[in-house]
Amino acid sequence: MRSRGLVVAIAVVLAVLAAVGVIVYTSSVRENATSENTVQLVTSSQDIQANTPLDPLIAQNVFKLTAIPNDAVVPQAVTSIDQLQGQVTSAPIYQNEQIPMNRLSGGTGSNNLGITPGNVGLGLQVAGAASVNGYVQQGSHVVLYATFNKGTLVSKQSLKFFLSGAQIAKLQNVSTSTNPNLIFMPTDYTFALVPSVRVLAVTNPPADTTGKPTAGTSNFVLDLSPADASNVVFAVGHSTLYLGLLPPENDNGYAEPGTIGAPLARVIGVNKG
Repeated sequence: MRSRGLVVAIAVVLAVLAAVGVIVYTSSVRENATSENTVQLVTSSQDIQANTPLDPLIAQNVFKLTAIPNDAVVPQAVTSIDQLQGQVTSAPIYQNEQIPMNRLSGGTGSNNLGITPGNVGLGLQVAGAASVNGYVQQGSHVVLYATFNKGTLVSKQSLKFFLSGAQIAKLQNVSTSTNPNLIFMPTDYTFALVPSVRVLAVTNPPADTTGKPTAGTSNFVLDLSPADASNVVFAVGHSTLYLGLLPPENDNGYAEPGTIGAPLARVIGVNKG
């Protein structure tokens, strides 16, 4: 009886070992199959805002390697945490997503924002409804409106971008400025300062629990020609700016005249001609 019990015990042990072997083998096959169809890429364990230095986050072990299916790898995805050293984010990075190199800005002479050759990337801060309530996204096209308020002192050189020579001459005739190169606006004047411009980057106020942006200030980087950039810089200090979001099917904007008060309309006419 003892002999029979020993045989049974040995048989049970062998059966258990066989089962464990099958499990280990199956797991190994599964892991090999998975590793053959994936690649280890760097991801973040938290959301990271634009303009964030990454070295402190590396020290906090925020980044990790994650297996990503080969057919889901994005172009220029970061494969080593060493690639993040000395880098600053040029666009938001979200938790557990791949990190493409075009969202980083750390090299001298880099153009990770995608500025059009010959243009400049100009920063602009706009708040509330004037920023389209935080709904403008990177890659959107916007129209930039400016309102010169009544009594604003504007140079003739600047008005050349907006009005015809005849209109400027009529304005100067009714201006109370004693300087021949400066004109006091006799009424408010709103017009499309830049009919269409691409948004290179944007930081909007955080969204609420429904996903809608909350009230606050948005910070933009706009892809502007040098001439338009000069006008925008001037307008920041001399006018009120307002953004309009253009639809994808008409991202070139609209050819519309400016809106002016009745007194000025009688002086120079509504349309630039």
